[in-house]
Amino acid sequence: MLRLRLCLAIFFLSISSLCLAQKVTVSPFQADGIYDLGEKAGWTVKRTGKATPLKYVVKENNFEMLKEGELHFSNGNAKVEIAADKPAMLFLEIRSSDEAKPLDVAGAAVEPTQLQPCVPRPDDFDEFWQAKIAELEEVPANPVLTPGESGRPDIEYGLITMDHVDGGKIHGQYAKPKKAGKKPALLIFQWASPPYPLDKSWVLGHAAQGWLVINIEPHDVLPTEPQEYYDDLPDEIKHYESIGNDNRDESYFLRMYLAAYRAVDYAASHPDWDGKTLACYGTSMGGQQSLCVAGLHPKVTHVIVNVPAGCDTNGPHCGRQASYPNFPADDPQVMETARYFDVVNFAPKIKATTLIALGFVDETSAPAGIWTAYNLIPGKKEVVPLIDSPHNHLATPKQLEPWNKESTRWLATLAEGKPLDVVPIYDPQANFKKHPAIEKTDANSQLAHEQMVAKAKQGGIDLYFLGDSITRRWGASDAAYKPMLENWRKNFFGWNAGNFGWGGDRTEHILWRIENGELEGLNPKVIVLLAGTNNVNGQAGDEAKVTEVVDGIRAIIATCQEKSPESSIVLTAIMPRNDNNSAAMPTIDEINDLLAKLADGKRVRFLNVNDKLVDGEGKLSEGMTDDGVHLTVDGYQVWADGLKPILSELLGQPANTDHAPAPTGDPSSK
Repeated sequence: MLRLRLCLAIFFLSISSLCLAQKVTVSPFQADGIYDLGEKAGWTVKRTGKATPLKYVVKENNFEMLKEGELHFSNGNAKVEIAADKPAMLFLEIRSSDEAKPLDVAGAAVEPTQLQPCVPRPDDFDEFWQAKIAELEEVPANPVLTPGESGRPDIEYGLITMDHVDGGKIHGQYAKPKKAGKKPALLIFQWASPPYPLDKSWVLGHAAQGWLVINIEPHDVLPTEPQEYYDDLPDEIKHYESIGNDNRDESYFLRMYLAAYRAVDYAASHPDWDGKTLACYGTSMGGQQSLCVAGLHPKVTHVIVNVPAGCDTNGPHCGRQASYPNFPADDPQVMETARYFDVVNFAPKIKATTLIALGFVDETSAPAGIWTAYNLIPGKKEVVPLIDSPHNHLATPKQLEPWNKESTRWLATLAEGKPLDVVPIYDPQANFKKHPAIEKTDANSQLAHEQMVAKAKQGGIDLYFLGDSITRRWGASDAAYKPMLENWRKNFFGWNAGNFGWGGDRTEHILWRIENGELEGLNPKVIVLLAGTNNVNGQAGDEAKVTEVVDGIRAIIATCQEKSPESSIVLTAIMPRNDNNSAAMPTIDEINDLLAKLADGKRVRFLNVNDKLVDGEGKLSEGMTDDGVHLTVDGYQVWADGLKPILSELLGQPANTDHAPAPTGDPSSK
């Protein structure tokens, strides 16, 4: 009995200790965890339980300590604030003096779309890979398919083996719907680990969705053996990341990337491939392989990856957390070799539409490195910030929910052959319902549209202005706007500028025009977009109005990128309005704050010149407008002064001649 009482006493003391244990929760100041340079970044820390002293440490790129101190709580809350002066990821640890592990960690991003690689791309990077691909192509693939049992009457399943360089083999699985017809192709690449068997379910679910699926084993081992087979493999292959890490011709990743290239070749030559969609998909090292092969193989159309490894592997040399494969940073030869296998050096060649997710507190795939790779991709792209997530194998379903939702949407949309909505930074609140494209049916608008379609067909336009009447009046042939046209020519002659603005257009009207010929086959180098003021229409709007305008502009950007994927877009903030006693200005300001987040600083730039157009009361200054909405020549010059540094960067200095078609005007004014 005494023994029982003693056990019960110990049990209840343990429960009491657990109840009193200190717990903390950390919330970012900004819901998306992303901040501008100089903006106060930080977190609110709440605690419950035993009130022992707590300390915090903030690290830049989870490498160098920026700030540390003791938390001071008031009513159970404390704050950690920091204003970073350069692009970086911030990593917060909350610790108790009597705890070995942090009580909690959190992350934040400061101007992450400006992060750049730590070391330059090798001068002979392209030549090296062209030579290696040529060596691969000298070896016939000789694919051998071994049918297997899918367990489903509608799915064909089996194993695939192909020949590789140096007498090696490439192994994997394949699956596809049995029904006849062309199919999109999905290449799956595997994560880092000692070799393991490929699970049949990893391909069957995608095949049921309509995909032709190929899942590649990253090692030259059989793909579906009992676990004992993998346990008995040599230790060297279980630590493959160190094989040849000081010699680019012997690196294990050379073999791995070339195997991925051959897999894409096979998919692209498959008689069932639809010839349109070939997506690469993977997590961690699987994401690494997906991005690298997309930078090598022109047939890859889409990349869908979560927490890709291998990004900015020289990171420790400029004060950034290392990423898997965690090459030894103190070995110069290894670091030099790493440059030839680093995702950031493949990224500039990726033309595929790309989805990348990254964890703000990931200590395996450094988020600063992933942002860096993302920034260098010139094609259409979207990033999914997982603001409270560690690496995928440590994350909870809730932490991974944005990735799971968005990757599922992408895969389903592509499998169905439908248009894919892409935004630079994933917004869980975004409405991906197709924004309406509405035709104006009045005779004057119809005739103006015909004239602009004809102007587009003439070509010769490198600088394409798109918008409503504010845009139109700047470069129109109407006699009433002759001073504006002179200003237009003064600022843009030599850049081959064409004006595609039309009066009274809302976002849905602009969208219809570019979907119906006004951007077809034109491929301008730069598109300047100003839209949305007619949706606001001088009135104070509610949340639904803000969403309508932002979604409309997002749809215009997406369509521009679809029609002209090489174009850079300069998204101009909606300009102030003095009509109706400036009632619309709070709505316009809210919209502009959201529009700024549609920009990635590369393919989409955001330009806001409103502070130079308004007076001290926030109204369009005298001389900038003659009716409270439209600009005068002085107002247009302010816009031009904001545009010209961007245009000079993207287009170079204007030429002495100009090849753009003649301006059009209002048909009714003739």
